[in-house]
Amino acid sequence: MGYHKENLKEQLVKIAWDICEAESWQKINMRLVAQKADVSPTAFYRHFKSKNDLRVELMRKGFQLIYEGMKDLNIGVNFAAYGAHVVRFGIQHPHIYDLMFGNNELDISLYPDLEALSTASFSRIVEGVRGQLPNQPERQVLLKAYNVWASTHGLVNILRHSSRTGTKAETLDWIESNLEEYLTMTTFS
Repeated sequence: MGYHKENLKEQLVKIAWDICEAESWQKINMRLVAQKADVSPTAFYRHFKSKNDLRVELMRKGFQLIYEGMKDLNIGVNFAAYGAHVVRFGIQHPHIYDLMFGNNELDISLYPDLEALSTASFSRIVEGVRGQLPNQPERQVLLKAYNVWASTHGLVNILRHSSRTGTKAETLDWIESNLEEYLTMTTFS
């Protein structure tokens, strides 16, 4: 095992991401990640003080993927595309999604940049609702934004765990065909 690797931190994050994607966050341990990177656990700890620091990196990467996918969406014209994007992310990256949005004991306020990414994602919802309901008071906009947030995350859960939704391929086909219409109807009707 050696420590002289370029971009070791990025490599460790990628290995942890791949393990989380394939199995779950619970399957990740620092020794396994270090072993797969062919470095000592000591080298791992030079980049991450704790497993929570690694968790934050994976969450950060997940929020960045969501945010990057949203930046090209014209949410003023097709706001439902935002919700569909988040649902697709939850279906395609279920364990990362659970890490980001599931019940976890991580206090993200201790990680201001992660909190900012999370807040930016929700702010896009508020912005989209405001674009759809320009004459509504801020309280109504926020209530609708929370409704969109809850509906989107609820759909991820239903689509991932319901035996009535069929195979993953069928679920993704359903999303492609119906989700934006469904979100538009349930959110702004």
